[in-house]
Amino acid sequence: MPSPILLAHPPGAASQAQAVAAELKALGYEVEELRGRGQSPRGRKVVLLWSRQAWGTPALRAVARQAHATGSLVCVRLDAAPPPVEGARQTRFAKRMAWRRLLSTKAGPVAAAPRGAARARIHTARAKRVKAKTQPVGTDMRLYSDSSTRAFAIVLTLCIVSAAALGVAYGRYPAVAAPIDQAAAALYAQASEIAALAP
Repeated sequence: MPSPILLAHPPGAASQAQAVAAELKALGYEVEELRGRGQSPRGRKVVLLWSRQAWGTPALRAVARQAHATGSLVCVRLDAAPPPVEGARQTRFAKRMAWRRLLSTKAGPVAAAPRGAARARIHTARAKRVKAKTQPVGTDMRLYSDSSTRAFAIVLTLCIVSAAALGVAYGRYPAVAAPIDQAAAALYAQASEIAALAP
């Protein structure tokens, strides 16, 4: 018999949680929902429905940390929220999930990095930022990517084609030329009034 599953979800995801629980029970899993902050995974697999709303739930974050530390966390994202724990195994919510594959994946406990190593990474990142500030700006043309150059060429081509089409329409169709002539006459009149006020 498959091991029991602890299902945790934010308050706004009750319908998704019911659907997940029904799928897991249909596969023969025993499902228990997370009830409170003090509840511990106790070596069980934890299926966590995660969303932006879940960030405001301390109980979910605590369970995610505990389950991730033992390698038993399966994080199912309901939206584009970042994972609750860095390096957590995650997948997007779908109507049909490969639950057996997700729950059978073996993952060992995650070792906490030594504080000295973390500090060294912070100092290295700071040094890189400081070094980047001293570099001259605008001297390396490789900063411009091929995609931005291509986009600029497309926009420029569209502007030239639009201007040419407007010129042809102005010469052939009076209905197009009349508003342009009126706008030009109005601008000319305003410029004349401004010029008359000049000393």
